[in-house]
Amino acid sequence: MLDRKRDGYGIVYCTDTNNQAYLYECEWKQGSPFNNGSYIQIYSNNKWENWEGPLMSDYLLTGTGSWQFEDGHSYQGEYKQGKREGQGKYDWPNGDSYQGEWKNNNRTGQGRYTNANGFYYEGEFKVDKQVGVHKYYTKEGVFTQEKDHK
Repeated sequence: MLDRKRDGYGIVYCTDTNNQAYLYECEWKQGSPFNNGSYIQIYSNNKWENWEGPLMSDYLLTGTGSWQFEDGHSYQGEYKQGKREGQGKYDWPNGDSYQGEWKNNNRTGQGRYTNANGFYYEGEFKVDKQVGVHKYYTKEGVFTQEKDHK
């Protein structure tokens, strides 16, 4: 503590106005998160989410970080104000993944979606939907078809 504010490395457990529990582990400066750290959000049904990366004074990730949900969903990549923004990779528990551009937590821009069996397609996405021409490939990388998603 410095001038009655958190300062230096520490762990804080707190709840919000909805009784949502959070556990922060990071460097603190003048009472706010500073630099790299992690936080866990714990839900009333005992589910949890874990974030790691640069925490800003608003308690949100900004920069390159990672997120994991207890059921196996995960993301590694760029964040802006706590949202997926920029380049990143999202993995689903069933083995599917998406690598590419993100905007406001949505797949938006160029990307590659890979199924658990290794087959994949590449193209443009807008708000999590395929748009324009996408090229489809086998797991060996052999081109199979083109589809126009208007």
